[in-house]
Amino acid sequence: MSRLVVLTVTALLLLAGCTSSDGKGRGEDGQPTAKPPTTKTTPAPTGPACASIWKEGTTLPADYTKCVDGGAYGSQDVTKCQDGTRLVTYSDTYFAVTGGRISKPKVAPMQDTPEFGKVYSACTGE
Repeated sequence: MSRLVVLTVTALLLLAGCTSSDGKGRGEDGQPTAKPPTTKTTPAPTGPACASIWKEGTTLPADYTKCVDGGAYGSQDVTKCQDGTRLVTYSDTYFAVTGGRISKPKVAPMQDTPEFGKVYSACTGE
């Protein structure tokens, strides 16, 4: 009877040793197994199309943050204004204060125009 117990315990220990896993993903030879490659996908930009927002004479929404152009965020610069609004320039072509009228100066660079200078000064206090 004791011989049967010893053989049973030995068999169980051998089975446990063969099937245990330390959670480190080791293969039969004891070497770490390669993990499957992970692919990180960048979510596509979301927001309104730039062409639907940036139209001369229309109003830039007060809650505007970004627009999408050709699957990427549109090129823009943002200046925080003293009153909590933001002065946004888009593609070096248009500018507006959030909640205000969109302008498209006929002269480049637009930052050198009196129209832009007036809006910039009112925004920053400079």
